[in-house]
Amino acid sequence: MFRLLLAASLVTLVSCTPKSSGLIEKGQNSSIINGHEVKEGAPITASIVALFDTKENFICTGSLIAPNIVLTAAHCMPNRASDLKVVFANNVDSVLNAREQDILQTYVLTATDFKTYSTWKENSQVQVDRGDIALVKFKGQAPEGYKPATFLPDQSALKKGAMVTVAGYGVDLVETKDLDPKKYRGNLDEAIEFGEVICDDNKRNCMTVDMSGDGILRQTEAPISSLQQTELRLDESKAGTCSGDSGGPAYIEKDGKFYLFGITSRGSVLCDDTGVYTNALEYKQWIADTIKVLK
Repeated sequence: MFRLLLAASLVTLVSCTPKSSGLIEKGQNSSIINGHEVKEGAPITASIVALFDTKENFICTGSLIAPNIVLTAAHCMPNRASDLKVVFANNVDSVLNAREQDILQTYVLTATDFKTYSTWKENSQVQVDRGDIALVKFKGQAPEGYKPATFLPDQSALKKGAMVTVAGYGVDLVETKDLDPKKYRGNLDEAIEFGEVICDDNKRNCMTVDMSGDGILRQTEAPISSLQQTELRLDESKAGTCSGDSGGPAYIEKDGKFYLFGITSRGSVLCDDTGVYTNALEYKQWIADTIKVLK
């Protein structure tokens, strides 16, 4: 029962995952659960990038929508644009740890500016229509083989039950284990804050949470369960996004082509119930206006 109650409550999609200098570690924030690894050269890879905050050491996902513009989630934004690296790769670690300077110069580009939507507030308690959307401009141009995503032409396909393809660099495995909070060695409040431990409101029933598998681009599908004004929810009880996927794309597939419409925002704490996505089509005018003022 405890696990079901946790899954039913929506929290910030444990979204951006802390990363080590080698493999990406288990994180406090959102990969793809029950999906599959995207192969090199697959059409879906052409517009997906990783966003790595070099100061806070976390990773998010984004979509290339112009030669040097990335669409992502507002909660993925760093303190300074220069702290953010845009990584073009299916395997983030393989590129970030490359010794060859030409590889780093080609596939790891530095952000020069970013803008979040005007109503976005990181610690907002609002549960719907949060404006979790941002644009990032980076120095240089996307490497050969990458090109901007194509937006869904209209919203007629966004209806309950429609299948949505999601992708990202987040974790693909979540493991839990019951924990007696009285026997926990360490700072329990800190462990809860970083998502390593989950407890009920009274901290009487707890479990450890171990997330792994970040840094590899994966994709999966889930159906739309409900729609709000500027957001929609997917039923992710069988498959969906998790920590590290935040800011990543949500597509509708038509005739073998993927059309971008959404941004991974947040979801259930164990990545096994509900995912919430910003409907970028509702922000098309803001996107067009903001691209013009990014430096």
